[in-house]
Amino acid sequence: FATTSKATFDGTHPHQWSPAQRLDVYKGFSDGSLRKCPGTNVEVYICHNGDFEFFDVGGRTYDLGAIQTWLVSATGFPAPCLVDSCAIAGVMDLLRTQGSWQLSSRYAFLFKLDHASLDYNIPNSTLFASVAEVFDIAFQDQLKTTRSPQELARGRATLEENIMVALQRENKLLAPLGIQDESTLSVFVQETVTAFFKNDLLQAAQTFMKGAKGSFGLCVTTSLDSDRQMVLAARGQTISVAFYPEEGLVLYGSEQAAVKAAVGVQSKEAWDRGSSLAAEGVVLSSLAM
Repeated sequence: FATTSKATFDGTHPHQWSPAQRLDVYKGFSDGSLRKCPGTNVEVYICHNGDFEFFDVGGRTYDLGAIQTWLVSATGFPAPCLVDSCAIAGVMDLLRTQGSWQLSSRYAFLFKLDHASLDYNIPNSTLFASVAEVFDIAFQDQLKTTRSPQELARGRATLEENIMVALQRENKLLAPLGIQDESTLSVFVQETVTAFFKNDLLQAAQTFMKGAKGSFGLCVTTSLDSDRQMVLAARGQTISVAFYPEEGLVLYGSEQAAVKAAVGVQSKEAWDRGSSLAAEGVVLSSLAM
């Protein structure tokens, strides 16, 4: 589990694959009113007890080594370390895309277009940022009528049609993506829009657990959801959660004994903060798969 008293040792948790990035992100999916937040900090952290051995991409199963090599090209960043847990952070970077056209278009290209293997040319972030601009211009037109994510999702057919027309005028963007026909373009646009609306932290963790093979006691957090949600997932390994209302604490760990240790501090301010977080709708989501 790479648990040490010194958190700088290679392999020590928590793990992050991609360093912090500044991206344009839409927020407000949970409160019903979308708003664009330029230059938002985006980063993912995971803690993992177990073994990450294989992962399914495009209906094919690849071993850890192949996934680690692919992640370098897919994320645009070298592996921070070679332990299996770090690769989980890299995969989660690719899966948690809600609110970002750049991340959602990358997700659609990587996971929804047909690739015979993991050995293919992957465009860099600059290309996906340019593609995202096309999606965003069409989306901004939709926002003139409503900012409700539910209503916008229901009107996605018009959005997708407008994006299709706009992208067909931008052949220089489609060629690096390997999109040569209208059918493939339609899949790419539809899957990007779906990822933009649906791929929140819980959906990303569910997708990972569905495609991963191994044993997992997993915690996933992101800067985009740090004010409201974290996800715990378990399969083949335990995750223990303890609630200490008097201290205003929620503790998690791989073993029950780790969260039963007495904290020894009682703080009314901490309890008030814990109550405030509950009132704000902060969610701890758990997956047992």
